[in-house]
Amino acid sequence: MSIRHTFMALLLGLAAFAGVAQAQTTPVIRTFTVQQVSELAPGTELVFKLNGTPAGTATVTLDGSVHAVTLSETSAGNYTGAYTLGIRDQVKFNSVVRATLRVADKETQTVLGQTLLTASAHKAALAAATPTPVIDYFGTQSGTLSGGHEITFTVKGTPGAQAQLTLGGTDARIALAESRPGEYTGAYTIRSRDRIQESSVATTTLTLGGKTVKVSKALSAKAVQPTLAARQSCDACGVVQSVVVVEVKGEPGYVGAIAGGVAGAVLGNQIGKGDGRTAARILGAVGGAYAGREIEKNINKDKRYDVTVRLHSGTVQTVQHAEDPGLKNGQQVKIVDGKVVAND
Repeated sequence: MSIRHTFMALLLGLAAFAGVAQAQTTPVIRTFTVQQVSELAPGTELVFKLNGTPAGTATVTLDGSVHAVTLSETSAGNYTGAYTLGIRDQVKFNSVVRATLRVADKETQTVLGQTLLTASAHKAALAAATPTPVIDYFGTQSGTLSGGHEITFTVKGTPGAQAQLTLGGTDARIALAESRPGEYTGAYTIRSRDRIQESSVATTTLTLGGKTVKVSKALSAKAVQPTLAARQSCDACGVVQSVVVVEVKGEPGYVGAIAGGVAGAVLGNQIGKGDGRTAARILGAVGGAYAGREIEKNINKDKRYDVTVRLHSGTVQTVQHAEDPGLKNGQQVKIVDGKVVAND
């Protein structure tokens, strides 16, 4: 065999080996991006791009959608595709988006590191979805209010927030640390130049998602529990125990009865003879009217929402709504003018 033939055989062998090696290696996703949008409304198009191992099959799935998006390989290792949101999709600003790249019998996945929305739109959506924080408890402990002595603070409320405190008689802003979920603690050592008295007012602030809540108390006052006090003072306030959707047949009108009666009379006229025809016509009209009313009742089926609330007094009350009130189990609510509304 000549050197040329030997060289060609080696090249072919190396190519075959490289192909087998690639087929046996787990594919790699290098980048996965989305063209960010200003809103996630029906009709919005989401464009995805992926770069990774070539000659594979790339798909994208979104939490809130049952459809998978297949990306096309536009050039070696570069995949792109788009998905248009439909009216049944429930894709949210914080929905997880996954990409899967499959080559032969191997596959790899990655999660989108970007937000689907632009920075400003995502910030607005996050703020809208974040509930206003609450402070359930605010207490202080202090001894002698002179230089070198310490005042401790305890705040309980919404977890994951930023807690700060100001104190009359000093210009200090005191940051409280979240020592456990929903419990914030901190201390302040009094400076000799401070003018702190027992009547000095401490004000704590919880901030979460751009929303804040404040509670104040004098150092000498007992610990305050603002949310408990507010709930106890509200006779019509409580917690949702259940929301049940009830299917209700609509009230039948005269249209169905008349239409059914006419159809029944015609049928009775066709099958009766002589006096029998008259009787059949009457029976047909009566039966047709009944059937028409029943059909109309089925067509006019409607939904009712029964919201059961356990009030803070301990009593349980069920309120009927003609439309979905948008409430969920465990939500704080109040009953206003015969309707259950959120009491966040």
